[in-house]
Amino acid sequence: MRTHYQRLGVAPHASHEEIRRAYRVLAQRHHPDLGADTSATMAEINAAWEVLGDPGKRQAYDRAIGVPPRQVFWKDGHGDDEEDDDEQDPLAHLRDDASVPPRPARPSDLLVAIPVLLFLIELAAFAFSAMSQNAGLRTASILLAPVTAGSFVAAPLFMMMRNRTRNRD
Repeated sequence: MRTHYQRLGVAPHASHEEIRRAYRVLAQRHHPDLGADTSATMAEINAAWEVLGDPGKRQAYDRAIGVPPRQVFWKDGHGDDEEDDDEQDPLAHLRDDASVPPRPARPSDLLVAIPVLLFLIELAAFAFSAMSQNAGLRTASILLAPVTAGSFVAAPLFMMMRNRTRNRD
């Protein structure tokens, strides 16, 4: 018995776009309006598309015939098909705007790490001042506490403002 993948002439790990292209080519070739009596073939092609064109049905079909799960790769850009984007990027539902591709990380994004670094310096200075009983170092570490707390608020705000101005350009 032929599988739906064999009916459409695609590999089991083919992308949604490849399956859609194969279906369209076969549907045009075997369409009954073109004069050939291929209603049985067209019914098979439509049945295969009905299963493989729906991501949920395709997953269930793959499990039923024993196809191992497909590996998910992120796209560099974004395509025309919204459901294909969700299938390719498992974190798409967490993004603010799914039509905007994720941008690569830049060294300036490490600005968010500054508050953590300040907190670790403050903690180390306070611990060292307690061990050495140095009053000046203890005072400096206590005065550094509000600066650290403020940086936990200011750094993310600065990053959001910077991204907002870049998105306008």
